[in-house]
Amino acid sequence: MKKMLNKRNHSTIKNKLMVIVIGHLLLFSVLLFTLFMWFQSVLENKISALAMQTMDMIINHVDLYMESHIRLSDTIAIDSSLIKLLREHPDFSSPGSVWSMVQLLEKLKSFSAMNQSIDSVSIYNMGSRKILSTTDGIFNMSVDRAEWEEVIRSSTEPLTMIADAEGVVPRYAGRGRSMISVMRKLPGQEQEHILLINFNKKILDMYTGSAKLWQGTGIAISDERGKVFYTARLTEEQLDKMPIAKKAYDSIAVMGQKYIVVNKTSHVTGWTTSLIIPYREIMSDVLVMQRVVVVIFSLLAFIMLITFGLLYLQIFNPIKRLIQSMVQIEKGLSFKPIPIDRMDELGYLQKRFNDMVHNEQSMRKTIYEEQLHKKDIELKFLQSQVNPHFLYNTLDSIYWLAEERELDEISEVVLDLSRFFRLSLSRGKDYVTVKESVEHLDYYLRLQQFRHADKFEVIWAVDEELQEIKIMKLMLQPIVENAIVHSLERAAEPCQLTIAIYREHEDACFTVTDTGIGIGRDRLSSLMKEMMREDGNGISGTTYGLRNVYQRLLIQYGDDMSFGIRSEPMKETCVSIRIRLTRLKR
Repeated sequence: MKKMLNKRNHSTIKNKLMVIVIGHLLLFSVLLFTLFMWFQSVLENKISALAMQTMDMIINHVDLYMESHIRLSDTIAIDSSLIKLLREHPDFSSPGSVWSMVQLLEKLKSFSAMNQSIDSVSIYNMGSRKILSTTDGIFNMSVDRAEWEEVIRSSTEPLTMIADAEGVVPRYAGRGRSMISVMRKLPGQEQEHILLINFNKKILDMYTGSAKLWQGTGIAISDERGKVFYTARLTEEQLDKMPIAKKAYDSIAVMGQKYIVVNKTSHVTGWTTSLIIPYREIMSDVLVMQRVVVVIFSLLAFIMLITFGLLYLQIFNPIKRLIQSMVQIEKGLSFKPIPIDRMDELGYLQKRFNDMVHNEQSMRKTIYEEQLHKKDIELKFLQSQVNPHFLYNTLDSIYWLAEERELDEISEVVLDLSRFFRLSLSRGKDYVTVKESVEHLDYYLRLQQFRHADKFEVIWAVDEELQEIKIMKLMLQPIVENAIVHSLERAAEPCQLTIAIYREHEDACFTVTDTGIGIGRDRLSSLMKEMMREDGNGISGTTYGLRNVYQRLLIQYGDDMSFGIRSEPMKETCVSIRIRLTRLKR
């Protein structure tokens, strides 16, 4: 996982551009494929609707034609004179029925003359197995047991429509006469007579041929049992190898070619009409468009690759020059400004890099000169240390002289002053321990008590646990000095000065409390505002020491420090500092 992350983090601009190009191409391909599928679906739906309209027209024409034959069969079945003749002479084979058969033929011919498309009107006698036909006279059934006869016998319906029924025409006259028959049982006690209205299947060519179809479209009509009895524009080989399409809209493959099949069943005849449409005919325009789009997509992909390649070079070359310049600077070699030959964002970046390096080199030179100057100042500062050292060495000599002369007070004051100066120097350290800070304050306060005899009393409250933590040098001395000069000296009565250092939760607390004259509310507010000002202009001498302490604490400890002053006039004043223990060193 780590290697994969490193590899991803170090991927180049070239790889990222290639990912963008490939991603756009894939997205474009998906959009095109989706568009094609949507367009194909819409086209197929429209073709399906158009095919259904064509089929409705064919089926409606065929239904009208068949309904006319059904009505004709109804008319013949209710003709009383015809039914009377059949009842009087039910057997076509008896010699006495000749005249009745002549009369029957005349009757049947009168009905067939009403429709010129009828091939013949016949009556079949199941007892004698003879057929009386308007076209072929009387003849015997040419087969032992015709399939359609079984259908008629077993059917509970009086009317049946059968195509290619065997034996409805004589064998010698059956060639070229492929019939569709409307068969109806005629009234009678045993229903031994069947009316046959026959017409040639070629009559359907008139209805199917008038339909506007796609080139190569075939038509097939099948009966209720699924047997195909009529085809148009389909070869025998295609018909033999064509699978059965069970859906209203389906696709099949015949002899390596794809076809779309649309089926619909007539509610009048029960026949199913199928349109077999070649897929290449309806999709020819789509396939052409698809090839054109593929070519266009290939050209666009090539152009995109070339464009992104040029863009990569336009971006990479300036960045390469920047990288080379950075490597030179890292190695400490002399820098040669990058030649700028463009004014776009990368040209601006190169110019800013040149300016940055120039400024950085100028800054280095300035810093080097400042360091030299700082060394010179440090040297002078070390020389200046001679004076304080000379001062407390001289004080030490005075101390020993006072001891020899037995001047105790002078020797004690000189000793305290000498120790005060020594701790003030602190060997150049910026931080001292609480113990050292308390010792320094003690010398200072002893000097102040010598000066202000019996003016104030000092009370110490220092937590032993905090003795070794380090704080800023001279953090409390200006506060103590401020309390003596501006509060204790002005009090009429002796006062107390309390210095407390203690721990409260996770904080170290430092308080300086005096019982001097205090500070008024308005003066205290003004004092706090002056102390917290960023600039030091207009700061009074009273505020200078406190402001100096506050600013040093703010720089050193930031938000981990709080500084507060509270006062009650003529009672007490308390300055408190609170610092997180985690920010104080040991």
